[in-house]
Amino acid sequence: MENIFILHLAIILGAGLIAGWICKRLNASPLIGYLVVGALIGPGGFDLTGSKEMKKALNEAVEQAAELDPNFAETHRLSVDASPTSDDSQAEKQESVAAVKTEKPLTEEELAEEIAEREEHVVEIQEEIRKDEFAFDATTEFGVLLLLFAIGIEFTFDKLAATARYMFLGGSLQMGLTILISIAANMLFGMSLTSAFVLGCVVALSSTALVYRSVQDVGQADTKRAQATVGLLIFQDLALVPLLLILPKILGAGADEGSGWFANSWVDMAAKSAAFCAVVVLAKWANVKLVVPRLAALRSNELVILFAVFALLGMCCVAEALGLTPALGALAAGVALGENRLTRQIDALVTPFREAFSAIFFISLGMMTDFSYVWLHPILCASALIGAVALKWVAAASALRACGMDFRGALGFGLSISQVGELAFMILTLAYAQGALSDVAYQTTLFVSVASLALTPNMVKFGLTKLGMQPEAPEIGRADADLDPELAAAINSKGGHAVVIGVGHIGGSLAEELAALGKSVCLVDMNPVNLQPFAQRGIATVQGDGSDPEILREAGAGRAEIIAVTTPRDEVALNVVKACQQANPTSVILARARYRLNVQPMKRAGAEFVFCEENKICVALLNLVKEYSLGGARKVGTPTDVAEEN
Repeated sequence: MENIFILHLAIILGAGLIAGWICKRLNASPLIGYLVVGALIGPGGFDLTGSKEMKKALNEAVEQAAELDPNFAETHRLSVDASPTSDDSQAEKQESVAAVKTEKPLTEEELAEEIAEREEHVVEIQEEIRKDEFAFDATTEFGVLLLLFAIGIEFTFDKLAATARYMFLGGSLQMGLTILISIAANMLFGMSLTSAFVLGCVVALSSTALVYRSVQDVGQADTKRAQATVGLLIFQDLALVPLLLILPKILGAGADEGSGWFANSWVDMAAKSAAFCAVVVLAKWANVKLVVPRLAALRSNELVILFAVFALLGMCCVAEALGLTPALGALAAGVALGENRLTRQIDALVTPFREAFSAIFFISLGMMTDFSYVWLHPILCASALIGAVALKWVAAASALRACGMDFRGALGFGLSISQVGELAFMILTLAYAQGALSDVAYQTTLFVSVASLALTPNMVKFGLTKLGMQPEAPEIGRADADLDPELAAAINSKGGHAVVIGVGHIGGSLAEELAALGKSVCLVDMNPVNLQPFAQRGIATVQGDGSDPEILREAGAGRAEIIAVTTPRDEVALNVVKACQQANPTSVILARARYRLNVQPMKRAGAEFVFCEENKICVALLNLVKEYSLGGARKVGTPTDVAEEN
């Protein structure tokens, strides 16, 4: 196949699909499957993409050309060598060299022609490898940009203020302790101060996305302890920005001294950073006041997606033009598009792209892991993993305890953020490319990060369920705390508010009827595709789990007169009814039940009216039988007509 990139991408996505399916069947996080399958199919595993074989073929071609031109190898060999060849291949190579030596000597013209032919073959292989690596690196980098874009959208002043103490005090303590202890430990093993500092920064970063998902899985996402821990994670995400600005200067990867606005590179970086912040503030103002109202009036999904992607790439270009990293531009684009009436719609529309590219990103992380290195250095890798997790556990627990969290809670949530996060790879690869890290340090840290990410769900589950924490109920908070300003205005201006959970034919029809009656309506569903037609018509929507108290708050359940639960699965509907009753005990809860035996449990959970499909079908069938009996052999209507009428 000529287009190797398409083949590689097909293998990666296929393997990711299988891994994700298996993980979902096992109730595990798909991200774990992506990391594991990436390690299996990559050059360090079975090498299904053929990367190692291509580089091996390149080295063999270079060696063959070097037989005729000794200087050829130095100018054409790639920086990443293939695996050591076996004894058999070495023997074959020696026989080939001997055969060349016994051949009739070539004339000067024949020698030049042979060298040119072999050089052309080497250049072809090099070009194929470069094209494949560039395309895959670009795809992976776009996944990182989308991940940072999503983090930027979540940055709101309300969330920052709610966790300010834990964020700034706890976050600075956690990162400071981790970096200082890492520097001391690494310098004991003979590492330079710069390298030790870089590794300390890598180890200090955790995975916000994976931790939050894992905490949600154990039902603790809305507790005070979880929100406090999220403050530490937000601080790490914020700290990534200055790290991405400072580290290139420390490692010598920044712009040249004469190419900036000022002669001093640090002053130049500060000035450009300030200018970039001004651009972000201006872009946020322009979005809220000028772009978003006009874009919302068009009610076009395609234009919203194009606008979001354009804003993302445009901000990355601005950052790069100022000599800053594109990752900073992606984070800034999310901040600029946050906190407006289209924010949730943009997030929902970009979600499929983000999930697909993030899957490629996590698989690529797994592919970077070299199993042969781990096999040759098992004690070093295991010791580094245990040491890094223990260090982060102690630092995070100490920071949480210093901010006032109880001892066992600090232990549990400290363990939950003791992994090395996925965004740390940006710093790791930068340092390795600049020669600040040796191969041993790079491969060991890479293994620690991938392995700790794979262990995160189990560490979260163990930390939050096995360390003897006192149970904590989710915090409901004030009814209007998380309301979108536009939804809050609609609730205040219209005659009552209703929340419909579950957007199918029933939920959608009910929402349209309620809106026609002059009530403000908010639809809640897990699938953003179901919500888009209603968002286009101006009906408020919230993507998420209807049993999540935070989602209910965002939908205005605390202000709702009516809450309709129309999800088709009874066990899901029962949990949603319980959450709605807790969110607003005074609202009228309407619930849909498929089976009769679930009617009473839903009523006990708080539903005032439960509409049972089994009962309705039974009544329709009985009426049909009665009509047939009264009419004798004469048909009074088809079964379909009678069922629809009833």
